[in-house]
Amino acid sequence: MVRCPKCGTLNDDDALFCTKCGASLKSDAASPLEQHAKSFAQDMEQRGKNLGDSVTHVAKRIQANSQDIGKRVEQRIDHAGKSMENWYHRTFGIFGPLLESFIFLIVFRIIIMVMDLPNQQTPEIHTIAAILLVYILPFFALSLLSNYTNYFSKKYFQFKIFSPLLYAIFFVLFCWIISRILYDASAHFTIPDLQTAALSLENSLPTIFIFVLLLGYVILILSLPRDQKKK
Repeated sequence: MVRCPKCGTLNDDDALFCTKCGASLKSDAASPLEQHAKSFAQDMEQRGKNLGDSVTHVAKRIQANSQDIGKRVEQRIDHAGKSMENWYHRTFGIFGPLLESFIFLIVFRIIIMVMDLPNQQTPEIHTIAAILLVYILPFFALSLLSNYTNYFSKKYFQFKIFSPLLYAIFFVLFCWIISRILYDASAHFTIPDLQTAALSLENSLPTIFIFVLLLGYVILILSLPRDQKKK
């Protein structure tokens, strides 16, 4: 006789369900093969979980190390750049911007010389080189204005209040020189569109000045707290 594990009623040995409550009379004890399969499945599940945790942990460590390495490389590059800049300012001082402008002048003159080399296929290049050569000194003066504005803005914190005005003047003068170059090019090549573009650019100079000036002071106001913290 088989006793029902739920209600205790005795049933026949070959009965599968209790005749009173209907509970299953099949033994909960599984065969050795089933137990081994179940244990193997549980073991593989645990191993998979451990492997997944290990992979996740390694991935997090790699990500953290990559971010740390990237941050350290960025800091070293920034430090090297600042060290180079400090060395340059210590070595040349106030003549540093002048040296940069002369380097710009030399490079600009070399470009014009290359453009002026004999070339039968593109004779227009010689005309463009001649036009640019006329304005090489104004470009040199603009380079001086830009370099010394940048130099004094970094060296003297109080000078920053004037830097947007000087940069606006620089940008307007640069646009004016470009308009002059377009005028000269239109006269040499007889292209009316160049003259129209030059006239439009020249008429837009006041608007360009005000826009660049306002943009410069907005950027200055936004950057002042950070610069004061660094100072």
